[in-house]
Amino acid sequence: MSHPVIQLDDFRKTYQSGDIEVHAVRGVSLQIQPGEFVAIMGASGSGKSTMMNTLGCLDRPTSGVYLLDGVNVGQLNRDQLADLRNQKIGFV
Repeated sequence: MSHPVIQLDDFRKTYQSGDIEVHAVRGVSLQIQPGEFVAIMGASGSGKSTMMNTLGCLDRPTSGVYLLDGVNVGQLNRDQLADLRNQKIGFV
């Protein structure tokens, strides 16, 4: 059996705005298997763009785990993220 192409486990993204913490994404867990089509939907300000930036390897989670084709994205440096984007990600 193949492993998920995308796996998020308790994915969280928090930004600091002065003294305020902004919790953009709170505790998302999901798996996307090879061949699946997925739509990410939600109200304005619900964290869709923040999550897509992370899924596209443009950003890293604040906490939790993001595995892209079995690779833990949160442990990669900037150059490694660029290489992974080049090999695995397409933007439309």
